[in-house]
Amino acid sequence: MINELTAHLSIQQNLQGKDWLCGDIHGQYEELLYTMEQNGFNPFLDRVFLLGDLVDRGPQSKELLNWALFTSNVYSVMGNHELTFAAGAWSPRHRQRHLSMGGQWSDQLAFEEYRRLAQLCIKSFPLTITLECEQGTLGLVHAQSPSDDWLDAQRASVTERFAVDCTWPWNRAQGPAQIIKGVTAVVSGHIGMNEIVRRGNQFWIDTLEQTGNITLIPAAEIFKWMKRT
Repeated sequence: MINELTAHLSIQQNLQGKDWLCGDIHGQYEELLYTMEQNGFNPFLDRVFLLGDLVDRGPQSKELLNWALFTSNVYSVMGNHELTFAAGAWSPRHRQRHLSMGGQWSDQLAFEEYRRLAQLCIKSFPLTITLECEQGTLGLVHAQSPSDDWLDAQRASVTERFAVDCTWPWNRAQGPAQIIKGVTAVVSGHIGMNEIVRRGNQFWIDTLEQTGNITLIPAAEIFKWMKRT
């Protein structure tokens, strides 16, 4: 399964509308749609970039996953929950681990549907994204940058180590400020804080678990924060 993952995807600037960044969602599909509407998301011009962990814990994991997979202006990186869900389609050990992470919703899937969704996650959700913006470039990855230089992520081949490094650790968020080279800023989810966390040019925007609210911000906000030293 690992060798079928996409290590990196580059996406060009949106010249028509606005790009948005969204932290962990965990099955809160209706809440996400409401948040997008309240923030003035334009479904015809705007794009939204999800930072992984779309599934588990919440009530609408399947609906959210299908929406992310089949909506043309929605992109997502692979989160540790999607990675474990997908691995569970082939590995009983990972299947049990996924259930322990809040994946009971997948028990309602027929095996054929489970494997189909798993294969679509593997095919559609890269481990990292480089997003070109008017003000610079953003590196998007679920947990944290897998390297001190974003160029390494752009050039990486898929290995189990690389997949883990993109989806599981949180030490960079707990450490001192550090600048990741080769990119204006890196934006992640994963760590579950009550506010956006910044360390150098690294940002973590997962606030759902601590506040009950999904963080959805324009990508342009990251560049504004970068100007605040």
